[in-house]
Amino acid sequence: MRRHFPRAPHGLMLLFLCAVWFPRTGEAVGVPSPGEPNVSVGDIRYNATAVAYRHEGGDARVEFFIRVPYREIKFVPSTDHFEAKLRVTVELLGKGGRRAGYEQREAKLQSTVAEATVDSLLGEIYTVGLVAPRGKYHYKVTVEDMNVARRGLVYQMKSKKRQGEVQGDVDMSDWLFQNPAISGIELAWSVQGRTPESAFAKGTFDVQPHPSAYYGLFKDVISAYYEIYDVAPPPGGRSYRIRSMIFGSASDTLLESLDSVRVTEGTAWPHTLFADVASLPAGHYALRIDVLGDGEQSMAASQAEFDVLWDLDSWRADASDWYDVAAQTLMTQEEAYGFRQLSRGEKEAKLGQLWRSIDPTPDTAENEAKRDFQRRVAYANAHYTIYEKGMFSDRGRVWIQFGEPDEIQIERLPVSDKTLGVVAEGQIPKTSKDLLTKPDQGVVDTRPYEIWTYHLRGHELVQHHRMNEISAGMKFIFVDEQGYGDYTLRYSSVSGMR
Repeated sequence: MRRHFPRAPHGLMLLFLCAVWFPRTGEAVGVPSPGEPNVSVGDIRYNATAVAYRHEGGDARVEFFIRVPYREIKFVPSTDHFEAKLRVTVELLGKGGRRAGYEQREAKLQSTVAEATVDSLLGEIYTVGLVAPRGKYHYKVTVEDMNVARRGLVYQMKSKKRQGEVQGDVDMSDWLFQNPAISGIELAWSVQGRTPESAFAKGTFDVQPHPSAYYGLFKDVISAYYEIYDVAPPPGGRSYRIRSMIFGSASDTLLESLDSVRVTEGTAWPHTLFADVASLPAGHYALRIDVLGDGEQSMAASQAEFDVLWDLDSWRADASDWYDVAAQTLMTQEEAYGFRQLSRGEKEAKLGQLWRSIDPTPDTAENEAKRDFQRRVAYANAHYTIYEKGMFSDRGRVWIQFGEPDEIQIERLPVSDKTLGVVAEGQIPKTSKDLLTKPDQGVVDTRPYEIWTYHLRGHELVQHHRMNEISAGMKFIFVDEQGYGDYTLRYSSVSGMR
C-alpha cells in the first residue's frame, strides 16, 4: 500500500532555488467558493481531479488523479492478509455528450496490517491519462468496490456495487496552445527527484498526486508541478520570469514569489514550486502562476485552488458527511444551504466560529458542545445504519438533533393492543393518527414501530433552534414500512422535522 501522507521530503531546496515568498496585500483578485467539486458523491468517499497538458501532434492530454482512502474500501480477510478489489472508470465527454476518451481498470489491493485497512489518512492513488483534440470537456470518474454490493434490496437484486462518482469540467482549448503558455497546475503531496523506484515520475521529478488539494495539519508546505510551453528557443537560449501568487477569498494577495527559468532546447519545460502555508488560517485559496513579459505584464497564466485545514475532523474520509450533518443540526435551513456551497477550508472556518460561540465553557480546552455532537453522531452511526449511514437516517437525525429521548417505546412484532393504531390513540391528534394508521383498510397493522418522547425541549446543542413553538414536550413516531429494519419518521410534533 502506498502511504498518502508520508513525511515531508528532505532536500526541497534542490528545486525552485530562486524563489523567495513574501507577504503581499491589496491586490483585488478573490477566489469564489466552489463547494467541494473534487469530493465524490455516492457510497464511497474519495477525491479526484483533472489537470490539462499539451500533447504531441497538437492534441491535449488530461491527467486524472484519484485517491481512495482505505477506510472507504472493504478489505476481506484471507489466510495471512487482507484483500480488496476496486474498479476505476474514467470517461471524457465532448459536445453533446459524445465520448472523447475512456479507460477502465481493476486493481487488487493487499495488506498485512489490519489497522491500515480502516485508516482514513492512508489511501490508494490512481492516475489515468487521456488524449483528446483541443476543446472543453466534461468528465466522470467512478470508483466501485467490487467486494461489496450496494445497500438496499433493489441494488442487491441488480448486483450493483458500492460506488462513488466525481464529475467535473476540464478546459483544454486554445489558451493551452498559445505561446508562451502554462499547463494546468498539479498540486502535489510531495515533489522529489526521480529515482528508478519512482511511482509517479514526470520528467526528472517524482510527483506524488494530491487530488484533494488539502494542506495544513499534515502538510503545511504546498508542492506543485506544471509545464511551460513556447516555441523553441534561439541558439543562445531564452529566459523566463515566473511570478507565483497565493490569494484568498477576501481579494488579498497573501504570498508572492519571483523565479527565473532559462531554457536552451525543446518546446516544453517542467517546473515545480513550493510554498509554506503554515501562517494561513483555515480557508480556501488559489495559487496563480504567470509568465511575465516586459513591464511586468502577464504573457501566460494558470491557476489552481486549494484548502488549508487545521482541524483533524476536516481530514476524515467522511468529513463531507460530517459537515453536512453539523449544518443540519446547528443551523437554520437557509444557513445550512449557504454552508453547503462552501469549500472544505471555508466550512472548517465557519463551523469553528459556531462551535466557539456555543461552547458552554470557553475558558477550558474542551468544547463540550462539540464533544456531545461527536458522541451523538457516533451513536447514530453505530445503532441506526441500515441502507445509509445512521447519521442520515430519520432516527439518527432526531437523536443528533435532540439527544437521547426520555422514553422510547419499541414494538418489533406488534399484535393486539400493541399495534400502532391502538398505542397512538390519545398520544397524537386523531387526524395525524388516521393518516399514520389508515384504519379504513380493514387489515391488522403489524408494522414495527418506535415512539420517542421528550418531556420538554430535548437537549439541542443550539438552544431553541427550530423549537420556539414547543412547550409541552415532543413526540416522534418511526415506522418500519417494509420490515427490513429501515425506520421512517412518519409523525413529528415538531414543525420542520419530517
